[in-house]
Amino acid sequence: MDWSRAKTILIVTFLLLDLFLGYQVIMSQNRDIETAPQGELIPSSLEELLKTRNIKLDTEIPSETPEMNYVNVRFTSFAHHLQTLTGQILGQQGVGVMVKFNEPVPLSNFVNKTEMLKSLEPYAAYARDYVFDAKRSSSTVQRYVQKYGKYVIFSAPLEIVLAQDRMIGYKQIHVQIVNQGTGRKIIPAFTAVRTLLDNGYIRYGEKILDVSIGYYGHMYDADIQVLAPVWRVVHSEGVHYVNGLTGAIEQAPPLEKNKIISNNSTSK
Repeated sequence: MDWSRAKTILIVTFLLLDLFLGYQVIMSQNRDIETAPQGELIPSSLEELLKTRNIKLDTEIPSETPEMNYVNVRFTSFAHHLQTLTGQILGQQGVGVMVKFNEPVPLSNFVNKTEMLKSLEPYAAYARDYVFDAKRSSSTVQRYVQKYGKYVIFSAPLEIVLAQDRMIGYKQIHVQIVNQGTGRKIIPAFTAVRTLLDNGYIRYGEKILDVSIGYYGHMYDADIQVLAPVWRVVHSEGVHYVNGLTGAIEQAPPLEKNKIISNNSTSK
């Protein structure tokens, strides 16, 4: 037997085995990053980047990567519903509706934000279809977003304008689901955050306040709108959306100032 040749074969075999086992370890680590419990593990490269840029992470980055799909929706017409609602000044604003109450509605005996939303039901259509959006709300505007199954539609908000513990009006967009595409697994939230960092959307010294999943699309004046699954990242200087299927950054339109009420009309 040619022992020299046999030894060479054994050495090559063990080398290949070591490479295979090393590859398995690396793949296992990558899976752990994607499936670790929420907030438990941040990839070291992202953690180092945050430290280098003095960016504070004030939220947990979700670890789930569910299957989601594009959704086709149609804007809801408020014409019929607005005729049944009284005590309001009504007006269409783009694809939604803008309402100013003739008399401010007192905020009293509200246990939580859900209770406040229920109090709006006599004044706003489809109020039950929304959930509170804490990260986009303030002392003067309480923001809710429309629900769709387990997720929310960031493009369909209900914004209640407040003054002196009273509701003085609201702006609303509501959509009807037409159909949806085939589900595909979305990118990890870590990838979405890293994309925004690498492209300079989150700058030095900022805070990342929230990372959440939902649907988003640019609302055009068309019969059917297409909404994509997105990761929404709220940070100190803005809000950005990363397409959960393509990884592209969705360019959000500039935030509009609320024009429902002038300063002079809030003191009654």
